[in-house]
This record gives sequence, structure tokens and C-alpha cells, in this order.
Amino acid sequence: MFELEKERVFYYFEKISSIPRESGNEKAVSDWVLSWTKTLGLEAAQDAAFNLVIRKKASAGYETAAPVILQAHMDMVCEKTPESSHDFTKDPILLKVENDWLTSACKTSLGADNGIGMACAMAILEDDSLAHPPLEVIFTVEEETTFKGANSISPELFYSKRMINLDHADEKELIAGSCGGTGVMFTLPLSWEKCENSELGKNENAGYEAYEIKVCGLKGGHSGEDIHRGRGNAIQLLFRVLQEIVSVGGKVISVYGGTNRLAISREAQAMVLINDRQAAEEKITAMKAVFQKEFGKSAPDLDVMMESAVTKISENERICYLKDSEFEKMAAVVRLFPDGIISMSGDFPGQVDSSNNLGIIRAFPETGELQVISEIRGLYRTMVEDTKSRIEMLGSLFGAKVEYFAGYVSWEYAQDSCLRKTALDVYKKMFGEEMKVSTVHAGLEGGMFTEKEPEMDIISIGPSCQYFHSPMERVSIRSVKKFYGFLTALLAKLK
Repeated sequence: MFELEKERVFYYFEKISSIPRESGNEKAVSDWVLSWTKTLGLEAAQDAAFNLVIRKKASAGYETAAPVILQAHMDMVCEKTPESSHDFTKDPILLKVENDWLTSACKTSLGADNGIGMACAMAILEDDSLAHPPLEVIFTVEEETTFKGANSISPELFYSKRMINLDHADEKELIAGSCGGTGVMFTLPLSWEKCENSELGKNENAGYEAYEIKVCGLKGGHSGEDIHRGRGNAIQLLFRVLQEIVSVGGKVISVYGGTNRLAISREAQAMVLINDRQAAEEKITAMKAVFQKEFGKSAPDLDVMMESAVTKISENERICYLKDSEFEKMAAVVRLFPDGIISMSGDFPGQVDSSNNLGIIRAFPETGELQVISEIRGLYRTMVEDTKSRIEMLGSLFGAKVEYFAGYVSWEYAQDSCLRKTALDVYKKMFGEEMKVSTVHAGLEGGMFTEKEPEMDIISIGPSCQYFHSPMERVSIRSVKKFYGFLTALLAKLK
């Protein structure tokens, strides 16, 4: 890093990386940046959520130009490898150079999302040799979790109607819209039958033994950005298996799958009672072959397993299982629940416009209910509302409760954008190639700002990064340099 420190973007990125800034813990980095603005004599305001708005006057000759916002978020997703001892509440993230890539030396996520955007904005604020219109730099909090910063920031703190969001990860691409969405909690009451563990093998339970059925080895991924990759949802695949198991006399005890509504489910499992092991094993083998045929290329490690669960159930424990009619109700809900791509874009071929990701499922006799948690995404508000209505109709049919949480609005694609046109022109003149325009099937903060100022003209750009939200996260050093040159040239054209 020593040579890179001479370049101000990397210097500031290292400073930012030394301050813990997990979502919800941005006060320290916000305070540090606020203190730094005072050393430069810049006007700055910090609100109650620790959002920052920093102003810099126009350079000579740009005094009458319309102002422009540079916007990034301060928080980061904190992930680490199992062997890492890093403490995200107090430890700095040390940086490491590997050829053209800047990575974390701590076996953690890097925080280039969106620290590198912050660093670019800070380098511009510091450099008085640059040509630019009046600048407003907005750094927000909790983008990675709740969008609290962009949602709560008062429009009275800024007056610009042009915004350059610095939260994209492909130097050759300009983002012109992002989806809105909401979390969904779908709760269905279910009834379990009871029998003593000691009764297994007797009377109506004759020959039954407990087994665990598991679907695993899928790749999963981001519920928006990877929803089109055909990787399969472990929850849906598990229910295809369970329907086969029940068809040969199996009884379902419980179901558990997925870890996050924002992630495509990689694993799902169920506890079942089986009285014909051979028939069940034949069904497992057959379904495994079906899945490997359907998903072999996208998930070569996909597996379906059946293992004895006798050791997981104590001798005196009361076993509860779903009657066939109750399982059929649960299976109908899961199999009919909107999952995956719902609609594709007519403006951008190959781009997903709306989806719903069935991310988590829980069904235990202790709770007496099925709980499904999903994430709806849509480029237009109407798409989100349409998917909500479909889920509500399903809930009404089966007597389920539907609740929404952690909603955010879409940044809708604008057919005409002066800022976008200027950026595309500057890029082509600088690099001799067209910059790709697209929308992203993930949430960006642009939607919250257009809610506050409907006339806001927004683009999202950034240097090339890879593997966000993982310990493999990295950012291209060459790309950061190229992007910074492009960004400063773009500002010079905004008269």
C-alpha cells in the first residue's frame, strides 16, 4: 500500500478502512469525516442519523453552473472467513495489494462497497485544482441494511437536482435505474399430530423411523443480481422431494431452509418419518438425478441426502408430524408462492425487471405454523404492488397472515437524462468506446432521493470491483485510477 498512499483516492480509502463501519455503527467514521472537513474549511452538516452533507464552492468559471451531488454510503457489509479473528467492532481493515487488485489482508470483506466511492469524493473535495460546478457531497448510513440514511435525510439539507451516485462496480457501465422492494413475512397456521417416540414401530406408527432429508450444494447468490442465473432454490427443490416422500407413506415433522431473504437459498432440510426406507431411497435417487439434469451446469455440487435422525430425537421426546392434508396445504403454499423471475425488461434485453425470492422457510411443531420470508423486487412501484397482491391472494386462500417490512422505493428509469447523455459523451471521447447503459435488479439509494426531489437527474457509476459482501471482495487498482479520471472530467463538463 505504501506506493498507493501517494494517490489520494487510495490514501483516503485506507483512512476509511481503519475505522469500523458496519451498518448501524457509522458514527465513528461520520465524526472523522466531519472533523476532516473542518481542516479544509468546507461547509458540512451532520444529521441525527449521522448522514453527512458537505459543500464545496464552484471552481473559477463555474459559479453560475447548476450544482451537482456526489453520493456514497458510509457503511459496509462485514463478512469474514471462519479462521479470521477480525473484530468488526474495533479492528481496522488492513489492505493488501495482489497484482492489480486491492483486497483485505484480514480475510474479511474489503468495504470497497462503498468506501471507494467515499474516497473518490473526498479526493475531489480536497483538490482545488479541479474544474467543477458547486458540489454537494452526501454520505449516508445503513444502505446495506435498512436504507435509513437515504430515507431519513431531510431534503432541506441539499438543493442540487443532479446526482452522481458512486455505488456501482463496473467501470464500463452506467446505471440508470434500480429496483424497489420489500421484505415479506407469510405466516400460515398448521396442525401437527402427536405420538410418543416410544410408540414408533407400534400400531398406526408401525415401522416408522426418523430421517433427515437435505438438499444442498447449490450456489445461491444475491437475490437480485443473481436471480437470473438459474441456480435453483433449495427450498423449492426440497418440497419437490418431500412430495415424493409423502407419496410413499412418509410423514413430515419439520422443515428448515435458507438463511437470509436477500440470498437465494443454498440449503434446505426436513425431518421426516419413513416406514418404507427402500421406497424413500428410490425417490431420493430419482429426484437427485432429475435435479442434476436440470441444474447440473449451474450447480454441479447439488446433492439430495437422506440420513437417519434417530440420534437427534430423544427416547422420551414426543414426536409431532403433519397429517397428509396439512402437509398438502403447506406444499401448495410453497409451490405456488411467487419465486424467481416474474418479468423481464423490454428496455434492456436480458435484464430482470421484477422478482420474488423465497429466502427462508421455517415449519416446526413448537410454533404451530409455517413461516415463509421473501424479498420482492421491482423496477417500478407497480411491479412491487402487483407481486404483493399475488401473495395476498395466496394468503387469503389459505388463511395466512401477510406482513411487509424493510421496504424501499425504486429508482425508475428516465427516458431522457441530460446528466446521462453528458456522461456517455465524456466516456466515449476519453476511451473511444460506448459506455453501456443498464438498470440493476438491486436496491440503490437513487429512489429515495427522487422521492424527495422528483426532478432529480441521477446516474450511478464506479470502478470495477468483484465479490462484494464476501471475504473475496476486491477492487481493481487500474480501474480506480481510470474511473477517477473519468469522474473529474465529467465534473468539468457540467457547466
